[in-house]
Amino acid sequence: MEPKDLTVDEQIQAGIPVSGAIDAEHSAFLKTLHGLITSGKIDPNDPQTFLNKTVYEKLDESTKEHADLTLVNMANQVRLIHEFIESSQTPDESPQLQTMVEQLWQMKQVIEKDHDVFIF
Repeated sequence: MEPKDLTVDEQIQAGIPVSGAIDAEHSAFLKTLHGLITSGKIDPNDPQTFLNKTVYEKLDESTKEHADLTLVNMANQVRLIHEFIESSQTPDESPQLQTMVEQLWQMKQVIEKDHDVFIF
């Protein structure tokens, strides 16, 4: 069976986030993340603000380099999450938003398996 080509309207509709509840753990994390951003404690455009500097400074060079590379991807993900939360065009809760949080957690976990490098 050949896949059906979607019309432009169908493509637009497919890209619209759907509303749907997210679990309490994701919701709590989003509240914390949003609070850190709105208070100015972290800046999505400055990934260095994500770092727990006292922990980061004690890391060996290899781990620091890995953390630095991960920061670039994390910053992109934090910006996407923040834009989603702030947008009047997206629902307050959505499976897509929960997936974005999961992706951010996965990035964090790779670095934080041994050290609590990030402030969130």
